[in-house]
Amino acid sequence: MPERMTEDDWCALLPELSIGAGGEVKEIPFDPDQLSPLSRSLWEKGYIAVPPVFSEDELRPLRQGMLRLSEATIPPVYIYLYDQPWQLFARLGEMLRHFLGEEYAILPNLWAWHLSKAGETGWPLHRDCNAETVFGEGEDAILMSLSLWLPLTDVDESNGCMYVQPKNERTETPLPAKAGSVLGWRQDLYHRGGTYGDNARNPRMSLSFEFQNCAFDPLAEPLIDPRRLPDFLQRLNIIQAQFAKYRHIDPALA
Repeated sequence: MPERMTEDDWCALLPELSIGAGGEVKEIPFDPDQLSPLSRSLWEKGYIAVPPVFSEDELRPLRQGMLRLSEATIPPVYIYLYDQPWQLFARLGEMLRHFLGEEYAILPNLWAWHLSKAGETGWPLHRDCNAETVFGEGEDAILMSLSLWLPLTDVDESNGCMYVQPKNERTETPLPAKAGSVLGWRQDLYHRGGTYGDNARNPRMSLSFEFQNCAFDPLAEPLIDPRRLPDFLQRLNIIQAQFAKYRHIDPALA
Protein backbone atom coordinates (compact mmCIF):
# COMPACT_ATOMS: atom_id res chain seq x y z
CA MET A 1 0.00 0.00 0.00
CA PRO A 2 2.68 2.65 0.79
CA GLU A 3 4.03 2.63 -2.76
CA ARG A 4 0.56 3.56 -4.09
CA MET A 5 -0.02 6.47 -1.72
CA THR A 6 0.39 10.06 -2.86
CA GLU A 7 1.73 12.94 -0.79
CA ASP A 8 -1.87 14.02 -0.17
CA ASP A 9 -2.69 10.52 1.08
CA TRP A 10 0.15 10.66 3.59
CA CYS A 11 -0.91 14.11 4.79
CA ALA A 12 -4.45 12.86 5.29
CA LEU A 13 -3.23 9.76 7.16
CA LEU A 14 -1.30 11.77 9.77
CA PRO A 15 -2.75 15.30 9.73
CA GLU A 16 -1.00 16.22 12.99
CA LEU A 17 2.36 15.93 11.19
CA SER A 18 3.62 17.96 8.22
CA ILE A 19 5.48 17.31 4.97
CA GLY A 20 7.71 20.06 3.59
CA ALA A 21 6.38 22.76 5.89
CA GLY A 22 9.83 24.30 6.30
CA GLY A 23 10.52 26.79 9.05
CA GLU A 24 13.55 27.37 11.24
CA VAL A 25 14.56 24.67 13.69
CA LYS A 26 15.82 25.88 17.06
CA GLU A 27 18.89 23.93 18.12
CA ILE A 28 19.19 22.60 21.67
CA PRO A 29 22.06 24.36 23.48
CA PHE A 30 24.74 22.18 25.05
CA ASP A 31 27.13 23.82 27.49
CA PRO A 32 30.67 22.57 28.25
CA ASP A 33 29.50 20.89 31.47
CA GLN A 34 27.29 18.65 29.32
CA LEU A 35 29.67 18.08 26.42
CA SER A 36 32.83 17.26 28.41
CA PRO A 37 31.47 14.05 30.04
CA LEU A 38 29.86 13.04 26.74
CA SER A 39 33.23 13.39 25.02
CA ARG A 40 34.95 11.30 27.68
CA SER A 41 32.32 8.59 27.34
CA LEU A 42 32.57 8.51 23.56
CA TRP A 43 36.36 8.34 23.46
CA GLU A 44 36.74 5.95 26.39
CA LYS A 45 33.70 3.69 25.99
CA GLY A 46 32.53 4.33 22.44
CA TYR A 47 29.04 5.57 23.23
CA ILE A 48 27.07 8.41 24.80
CA ALA A 49 23.81 8.55 26.75
CA VAL A 50 22.20 11.99 26.97
CA PRO A 51 19.33 12.52 29.46
CA PRO A 52 15.99 13.69 28.00
CA VAL A 53 16.31 16.83 25.87
CA PHE A 54 13.02 16.66 23.94
CA SER A 55 9.67 17.69 25.37
CA GLU A 56 6.53 15.58 25.55
CA ASP A 57 4.90 18.00 23.09
CA GLU A 58 7.56 17.07 20.53
CA LEU A 59 7.35 13.34 21.14
CA ARG A 60 3.60 12.79 21.44
CA PRO A 61 2.70 13.50 17.77
CA LEU A 62 5.38 11.09 16.59
CA ARG A 63 4.18 8.32 18.89
CA GLN A 64 0.61 8.88 17.72
CA GLY A 65 1.80 8.84 14.13
CA MET A 66 3.69 5.59 14.54
CA LEU A 67 0.67 4.02 16.21
CA ARG A 68 -1.48 5.08 13.25
CA LEU A 69 1.05 3.59 10.83
CA SER A 70 0.92 0.32 12.77
CA GLU A 71 -2.88 0.27 12.62
CA ALA A 72 -2.63 0.75 8.85
CA THR A 73 0.00 -2.07 8.64
CA ILE A 74 2.57 0.41 7.29
CA PRO A 75 6.20 -0.09 8.43
CA PRO A 76 7.20 2.51 11.05
CA VAL A 77 10.14 3.75 8.95
CA TYR A 78 7.62 5.66 6.81
CA ILE A 79 7.40 8.18 9.66
CA TYR A 80 10.42 9.78 7.96
CA LEU A 81 8.15 11.05 5.19
CA TYR A 82 7.15 13.71 7.70
CA ASP A 83 9.12 16.74 8.84
CA GLN A 84 9.06 16.07 12.57
CA PRO A 85 11.64 13.21 12.80
CA TRP A 86 14.08 15.24 10.70
CA GLN A 87 13.47 18.28 12.90
CA LEU A 88 14.19 16.35 16.10
CA PHE A 89 17.62 15.35 14.85
CA ALA A 90 18.25 18.84 13.43
CA ARG A 91 17.78 20.21 16.95
CA LEU A 92 20.92 18.27 17.93
CA GLY A 93 23.10 20.25 15.53
CA GLU A 94 25.29 21.81 18.23
CA MET A 95 26.12 18.43 19.71
CA LEU A 96 26.75 16.90 16.28
CA ARG A 97 29.16 19.68 15.32
CA HIS A 98 31.00 19.14 18.59
CA PHE A 99 31.75 15.54 17.60
CA LEU A 100 31.87 15.72 13.79
CA GLY A 101 33.07 19.25 13.04
CA GLU A 102 31.35 22.26 11.54
CA GLU A 103 30.69 20.52 8.24
CA TYR A 104 28.75 17.34 8.88
CA ALA A 105 26.14 15.57 6.78
CA ILE A 106 23.26 13.17 7.30
CA LEU A 107 23.92 9.73 5.89
CA PRO A 108 21.02 8.19 3.90
CA ASN A 109 20.73 5.49 6.60
CA LEU A 110 17.68 5.62 8.83
CA TRP A 111 15.18 3.35 10.55
CA ALA A 112 12.30 3.36 13.03
CA TRP A 113 11.06 0.66 15.41
CA HIS A 114 7.74 -0.03 17.11
CA LEU A 115 7.87 -3.07 19.39
CA SER A 116 4.63 -3.85 21.18
CA LYS A 117 4.20 -7.65 21.25
CA ALA A 118 6.04 -10.18 23.40
CA GLY A 119 8.93 -11.73 21.48
CA GLU A 120 9.45 -8.83 19.07
CA THR A 121 13.08 -7.74 18.99
CA GLY A 122 15.32 -4.96 17.83
CA TRP A 123 18.17 -5.80 15.49
CA PRO A 124 20.79 -8.42 16.43
CA LEU A 125 24.38 -7.59 17.38
CA HIS A 126 26.06 -5.63 14.60
CA ARG A 127 28.17 -2.60 13.73
CA ASP A 128 26.94 0.29 11.58
CA CYS A 129 30.33 0.46 9.86
CA ASN A 130 32.78 -2.43 9.55
CA ALA A 131 35.77 -0.11 9.22
CA GLU A 132 37.53 1.99 11.84
CA THR A 133 35.67 5.24 12.46
CA VAL A 134 37.98 7.03 14.93
CA PHE A 135 41.41 8.26 13.86
CA GLY A 136 44.14 9.54 16.16
CA GLU A 137 44.22 9.57 19.95
CA GLY A 138 43.47 11.92 22.82
CA GLU A 139 42.80 15.53 21.91
CA ASP A 140 43.87 14.83 18.32
CA ALA A 141 41.25 12.12 17.78
CA ILE A 142 38.86 12.66 14.88
CA LEU A 143 35.48 10.98 14.60
CA MET A 144 34.44 9.99 11.10
CA SER A 145 30.82 9.04 11.76
CA LEU A 146 28.24 8.76 14.51
CA SER A 147 24.92 6.94 14.95
CA LEU A 148 22.14 8.44 17.07
CA TRP A 149 19.14 6.57 18.49
CA LEU A 150 16.17 8.44 19.98
CA PRO A 151 13.60 6.63 22.17
CA LEU A 152 10.13 8.13 21.83
CA THR A 153 8.97 6.04 24.79
CA ASP A 154 10.68 4.95 28.00
CA VAL A 155 12.90 1.93 27.28
CA ASP A 156 14.41 -0.65 29.62
CA GLU A 157 15.33 -4.32 29.58
CA SER A 158 11.66 -5.34 29.70
CA ASN A 159 10.65 -3.72 26.41
CA GLY A 160 13.79 -3.98 24.30
CA CYS A 161 16.27 -1.25 25.23
CA MET A 162 19.57 -0.90 23.38
CA TYR A 163 22.64 -2.90 24.39
CA VAL A 164 26.17 -1.82 23.54
CA GLN A 165 29.49 -3.61 23.80
CA PRO A 166 31.75 -0.89 25.22
CA LYS A 167 35.12 -0.34 23.61
CA ASN A 168 37.69 -2.95 24.69
CA GLU A 169 35.06 -4.99 26.55
CA ARG A 170 33.47 -8.33 25.69
CA THR A 171 30.24 -8.03 27.65
CA GLU A 172 27.16 -6.07 26.66
CA THR A 173 25.78 -3.14 28.64
CA PRO A 174 22.02 -2.34 28.60
CA LEU A 175 21.13 1.31 28.09
CA PRO A 176 17.72 2.00 29.66
CA ALA A 177 16.57 5.51 28.77
CA LYS A 178 13.67 7.85 29.27
CA ALA A 179 11.60 9.10 26.34
CA GLY A 180 13.33 12.06 24.72
CA SER A 181 16.84 10.89 25.59
CA VAL A 182 19.61 10.56 23.01
CA LEU A 183 21.87 7.52 22.69
CA GLY A 184 24.80 7.51 20.30
CA TRP A 185 27.84 5.46 19.38
CA ARG A 186 30.84 5.46 17.09
CA GLN A 187 29.89 3.39 14.09
CA ASP A 188 32.42 0.61 14.68
CA LEU A 189 30.89 -0.20 18.08
CA TYR A 190 28.90 -3.42 18.40
CA HIS A 191 25.32 -2.93 19.60
CA ARG A 192 21.92 -4.61 19.43
CA GLY A 193 18.27 -4.13 20.30
CA GLY A 194 16.64 -6.05 23.12
CA THR A 195 13.48 -8.16 23.19
CA TYR A 196 9.98 -7.00 24.07
CA GLY A 197 8.92 -9.09 27.05
CA ASP A 198 5.68 -10.20 28.67
CA ASN A 199 6.25 -7.75 31.54
CA ALA A 200 6.81 -4.67 29.37
CA ARG A 201 4.85 -1.64 30.55
CA ASN A 202 4.75 0.29 27.28
CA PRO A 203 5.69 -0.05 23.60
CA ARG A 204 9.23 0.60 22.48
CA MET A 205 9.17 3.29 19.78
CA SER A 206 12.44 4.71 18.54
CA LEU A 207 14.19 6.46 15.66
CA SER A 208 17.74 6.30 14.33
CA PHE A 209 19.87 8.42 12.03
CA GLU A 210 23.53 8.32 11.04
CA PHE A 211 25.89 11.25 10.46
CA GLN A 212 29.39 11.78 9.11
CA ASN A 213 32.20 14.31 9.14
CA CYS A 214 32.39 15.82 5.63
CA ALA A 215 36.19 15.90 5.81
CA PHE A 216 35.99 12.21 4.87
CA ASP A 217 34.80 10.69 1.61
CA PRO A 218 31.07 9.83 1.68
CA LEU A 219 30.31 6.56 3.47
CA ALA A 220 27.02 6.36 1.55
CA GLU A 221 25.34 8.51 -1.05
CA PRO A 222 23.58 10.80 -1.41
CA LEU A 223 24.82 12.71 1.64
CA ILE A 224 22.09 14.98 2.97
CA ASP A 225 22.69 18.60 3.92
CA PRO A 226 21.13 19.07 7.39
CA ARG A 227 20.30 22.66 6.42
CA ARG A 228 18.33 21.59 3.34
CA LEU A 229 16.12 18.60 4.01
CA PRO A 230 14.90 16.29 1.23
CA ASP A 231 11.53 16.85 -0.39
CA PHE A 232 8.73 14.29 -0.34
CA LEU A 233 9.91 12.20 -3.32
CA GLN A 234 13.51 12.20 -2.11
CA ARG A 235 12.39 11.04 1.33
CA LEU A 236 10.27 8.31 -0.23
CA ASN A 237 13.21 7.05 -2.31
CA ILE A 238 15.52 7.05 0.73
CA ILE A 239 12.97 5.15 2.83
CA GLN A 240 12.32 2.53 0.18
CA ALA A 241 16.06 1.97 -0.26
CA GLN A 242 16.42 1.04 3.42
CA PHE A 243 14.65 -2.31 3.10
CA ALA A 244 17.28 -3.81 0.80
CA LYS A 245 20.10 -2.06 2.67
CA TYR A 246 19.21 -3.62 6.03
CA ARG A 247 18.06 -7.05 4.88
CA HIS A 248 21.46 -8.48 5.87
CA ILE A 249 20.66 -7.47 9.46
CA ASP A 250 16.97 -8.39 9.43
CA PRO A 251 16.14 -11.03 6.77
CA ALA A 252 12.42 -10.49 7.43
CA LEU A 253 12.52 -7.12 5.62
CA ALA A 254 10.67 -7.46 2.34
